[in-house]
Amino acid sequence: MTRKTLIATAAAAALTLSSAWAQPGQGPGMNGQHPMKMQKKHAKKGKKSMRSIFLIQYGLPHYSKILMTMWDDPKLALTSEQKSKLEAVRNRTLQQVKEIAPQVKKLTREIVKGVKSGAKAESLSQKVDTLASLKAKATKIHLQCIEETRTILTPKQLEYVHEHLKQMRKKHRKHG
Repeated sequence: MTRKTLIATAAAAALTLSSAWAQPGQGPGMNGQHPMKMQKKHAKKGKKSMRSIFLIQYGLPHYSKILMTMWDDPKLALTSEQKSKLEAVRNRTLQQVKEIAPQVKKLTREIVKGVKSGAKAESLSQKVDTLASLKAKATKIHLQCIEETRTILTPKQLEYVHEHLKQMRKKHRKHG
């Protein structure tokens, strides 16, 4: 092959790969994102961290978290009674999740360490079952928080919160 042919072939291959990566759901990683970009996106200031203690990591609203940023928004118009109820739900939820989080982190580290040291899958089975159970428990707590929050907010307030979440997602996609 001539040098020109090699260069043209390499350029065509690079173009094919880069266009595949640019297509949603194509190429490496989730949603077409390069794995390193995904890793950086989820890493906290250079630290390796566990992404979530929940089974369902994406798609469920974290009402408690978002409401704290909208607490005094006049368009949301939370009453003092609603604020009191929402604070109680948030505090209870956070307390329950904070009790589970260290156990999830510890088990995750132990399983990863075991795999890296050559442990057999069977020897890690019980830890995996326990980890799954803890993540399920955390997810159930999250679902309960969502349900309770929905009963506190009016339909109009919920609609406003959902619209706010949509706007935040759009803004995040532009900058992410």
